[in-house]
Amino acid sequence: MKSSNTNQIGVNSVNFKRANHGFFLWFLSVISFAQFSCNDDIPAASQDRFVDNLYGNTTGLELIIAYEQGADPYTSFGGFDNWRITDYNLNQLLGTQKIPVKVPHVLDSMKNLGVLSQNNYTRQNIIDIAADVQRYSNKDSVKSIVLLFLNGYLIKDGVIETRVLGLNIDGSAVVAIFKPVISASSSKEAEKNMVEQSTVTHEIGHVLGLVNNGVPTTSLHHDQANGSHCSNANCVMYWKNGAGEVAQYIDRFTRGQDITLFGEQCMADIKAK
Repeated sequence: MKSSNTNQIGVNSVNFKRANHGFFLWFLSVISFAQFSCNDDIPAASQDRFVDNLYGNTTGLELIIAYEQGADPYTSFGGFDNWRITDYNLNQLLGTQKIPVKVPHVLDSMKNLGVLSQNNYTRQNIIDIAADVQRYSNKDSVKSIVLLFLNGYLIKDGVIETRVLGLNIDGSAVVAIFKPVISASSSKEAEKNMVEQSTVTHEIGHVLGLVNNGVPTTSLHHDQANGSHCSNANCVMYWKNGAGEVAQYIDRFTRGQDITLFGEQCMADIKAK
């Protein structure tokens, strides 16, 4: 995103039959109260933006997940498959473009990076690690987004950012998730699991061009004051949200109801691309 702010991640209300948004808002209390953030104001990794080559010539998109030892992604909680959330939302979003998305769900399908030499990570560290696991070029018909789970914090302008949950290196297909920040987001394991999935979905939304970040808006929902975020408080791309009921949210998820995170305006933008 092109914002000078360190922006807070907000998450869309899960919308069962698009009727009742209230139960999703558990996550919002975690993010808003603790002021954890999404940081997408990193300079572009290259002038060859991923989003410029995504729509129109892509036959498939693969999510490549790699993790540092000790920063393993959460895969399930209470019998619920966490990665079903990201899988469902990406395929729902890109389905209108006929771009199927392949998402790994278990650690055996992800790459263990071992223990990395640094404790915290600069933009260039992240780019270099991603280059070692990337399998496709932006020009290939099959493309990939690299998602790194790191056992440390972002270093920005020489400062260690202890409240940044994740970032997309602007212009690239690289997302970093900072596991210590996810772990500190709540004292409850169920909440940590869902914070992680919501953060992943949010950051990949930026990779895909949301909001007005390579994909033009089709309605007035770009929150320009907060960078590449949505003004719809019920969308995963909203920068901040309010408080809600955690227990009700978890119950709805585990009972298999609709887990749609992207708002209708963002989905309409992708559909029209």
